[in-house]
Amino acid sequence: MKKTLLIAASVLMAGMVQAQDNVAAGEHSEHKMWLSGSAQFRSYDDDSDYSESGGNFSPAFGYFLNERLAVGLRFSIEGMKAEEEISGFNVETKMSEFSVNPFFRYYRNISDNCHLYGELSVGFGSGKIETDVPFGPDPEDTYSFFQTGISPGIQYWMHERWSIEAQWGALSYRTFNDKADEDGESDRTESEIAVGLDLTSLSFGLNFHF
Repeated sequence: MKKTLLIAASVLMAGMVQAQDNVAAGEHSEHKMWLSGSAQFRSYDDDSDYSESGGNFSPAFGYFLNERLAVGLRFSIEGMKAEEEISGFNVETKMSEFSVNPFFRYYRNISDNCHLYGELSVGFGSGKIETDVPFGPDPEDTYSFFQTGISPGIQYWMHERWSIEAQWGALSYRTFNDKADEDGESDRTESEIAVGLDLTSLSFGLNFHF
């Protein structure tokens, strides 16, 4: 997985070096809006009885208030599948989530075409966890959540209408409301704070400006 992300990062840097159009920072503001799509994939295998794979896709709409400030709305679709061997039985767990995430960005110029940004986002969504077991009924769990986070990123304009970006999660807070799905079960609320600075939190996006 780390090799895949390093290759993707190399492609991103190569695009910066090889791009021919020199778009000045002030010219970006001519196209106030953009549409984007970013994706993240991950996998984990501990070489024993547990493996996990998943990812997310996040289309978004953004609007530049000026050359340094932008706001937008992102939709996120995420899925995960895990397999674990327990007492000789194979147990499969699937997770799916959907969320809506308004965001705010502040940009700083590195060069005419390249900009660093900090993003503050909040999100609301719901999810479901399904477990497939070879014995007894298959449990199902549904929940809702609220999340907020601060993420640094870098964005490069290859052309006045096209840019690519890389973003990684730095600090996030998330609270779950686990709904009662079975008789005798009660609602449960949990919260967590996460710091993600490794390559597994890195995502790439392609933006079209208009």
